[in-house]
Amino acid sequence: MKKIILFYLITFIVSQANAQNEKREKNEQELKKLSNEWMIAAMKRDAKTLDKIVAAEFTLGGTDLDNPALPRDIWMKNTMENLKIDSINYSKMKVEVIDNVAIVQSTFYWSVAFKEMPATKDTVNLVDTWIKRNEAWQVVSRLVVD
Repeated sequence: MKKIILFYLITFIVSQANAQNEKREKNEQELKKLSNEWMIAAMKRDAKTLDKIVAAEFTLGGTDLDNPALPRDIWMKNTMENLKIDSINYSKMKVEVIDNVAIVQSTFYWSVAFKEMPATKDTVNLVDTWIKRNEAWQVVSRLVVD
């Protein structure tokens, strides 16, 4: 009898671990997809998609703690009016999910022009913080890391 109970207990534990792994992998894939959709929407100046992905409290900051983070409204205005993004590409991406919060670390390349300035090509490291609300992920913070 003890062997049967032990067998069922081990089977239950393994199935729970498999379910957790499947959930983690599903969240990772969803966040990678959303990260790409976010940058494509910025490139296309797709306000509807950006409104869905970028949370109201979103901020864009850097590693310079002396400068305040840029709030969503200024980021959106710049994205819609002042940025011309020619190309984008994530070369690396690491996703960590804890409950309804995710951290996405990535290496990101883009070719972009701001206002009338000539286009520049840049590769940066990013740290994005996402929150899952009502079964949908939204990005709440982006840090550009040197």
